[in-house]
Formats: sequence, C-alpha cells, structure tokens
Amino acid sequence: MFFVDVDIMTTDQLKEVLGNYKWTLLVALIMFAMVGFGYKLARIIDEGDSKKVQAQQETIAILSEENHALTTKVNQLEVAMELATLETESITNTLGEQKKELEAQQELLSFYERVVAPEKTDEGFAIEGVEVFKLSDNTYQLRLVLLQSKQQKAVINGSLDIAVVGQRNGEVITLKSGESSLLAEDIKYRFRFFQAVNVTLTIEEDINPETISFSTTVYQYKTRKGNYEISVPWNEALSVEIE
Repeated sequence: MFFVDVDIMTTDQLKEVLGNYKWTLLVALIMFAMVGFGYKLARIIDEGDSKKVQAQQETIAILSEENHALTTKVNQLEVAMELATLETESITNTLGEQKKELEAQQELLSFYERVVAPEKTDEGFAIEGVEVFKLSDNTYQLRLVLLQSKQQKAVINGSLDIAVVGQRNGEVITLKSGESSLLAEDIKYRFRFFQAVNVTLTIEEDINPETISFSTTVYQYKTRKGNYEISVPWNEALSVEIE
C-alpha cells in the first residue's frame, strides 16, 4: 500500500503526486472553501452588527418614549403650578378687597353711629374722614366731614381754621387759611347733623408738609358752646387716588 505524508511534502512534490489537473482542482476547492468561510464570517459579522443596531434603535425608542412621558408630566406639573399660583393670587386679592370693603363699612358704620347715637362719644363736635389728594405739584384736594354729636341736636355754626405745618430747607413753615396761599379764607359751617367739606389747598413745591391741623370755636346761634382742635399727620391724610 502507498502512503503519502502530506505534512512534510513540498508544493512541487504535491503537484508531482497529484498531477497538474488535480492540483488545480485542489487549489480551486481550497479557494472556494475560503470564499465560503469568508462569506459566512461576513454574514455572522453582519448579523451581529444588525442585532447591535436593532438593539440600539430599540433602546433609543424606549428612551424617547420615556423622555416624552417625562416631558408631558413636567408640562402638566408646570401648568398645575401656574394655575395654583393664579388661584392663590386671586384668593389673596379677593381677601384683600374684602378686608378693605369691611374696613370701609366699619368706618361708615362708626360714622353714622356717631351721628345718630351721640351717647357713644364725649365730644359735642367732631371732624371725621380727613383725606388729602394731590392734584398737581402744588395743589391738593382736602375732604372731611364735620358732625355734631349731641343728643339734643340744634343748629351749630362757626368758622374752621386750617393750618399746614411743614419744612422748607430745614426751617419750620406754617401755612394758615385766610393768611396765606393755602386757602383764601376759613371754612364757614352751619349744620344740625353733619356737613361735608371739599376744598382745594395750595402748598408751595419746596415745602414738605408734616401735619394738617383744624381748630374752631363752636356756636349755637350766637352762644359759644366750646372749642375744638385736632391735628392729623400729613402722611396719614394723604391718599393715592381720588375716588
């Protein structure tokens, strides 16, 4: 029997044993096998890449869906927070308006109580609701109410003096009605229950008002009934808007 040790044969010896035709066939088979192996290997690599791409696409899709859900939730929370803020502001504004309305009603009630129920005050004459509104740089509108608080009301009369005390360049200045540009004359009054006063005051621009004072001697017909004085801080009397 003939044995061939392929491992130790050279290429020329292998050609001699197999012949040129068989050698060509063997080489072709080897090349075909290599091409097939390479194609299969490429398929394996391609399938692996495809799976990686698919996995990446699935991951991106999952992350995109989660991101969309989180974005929607964040937007919903922002809307809810904005609505809650607006609702809180609305409640706060409504509460503030109701408080102002209540205070105004209480002041009005207190005023009418002093008019119709004089036993609740010790004074026979009173000034209520002193308000000052700025009209221009040197003119102001003064509003107040004079009222009588005696049980047996009779017509009273008199003259109300007004004085504004302030400072000009560090010097104290006093402006009096009937004696300066503040007001041409004192306010004359005559009433039984109450009388509203609405006048315009003129104060130079370089004067910083600090207080506004009122004084009067009250008469019942020609009989002197007493004196009345009151002083109000200017900042307390000064109002922002004219109603």
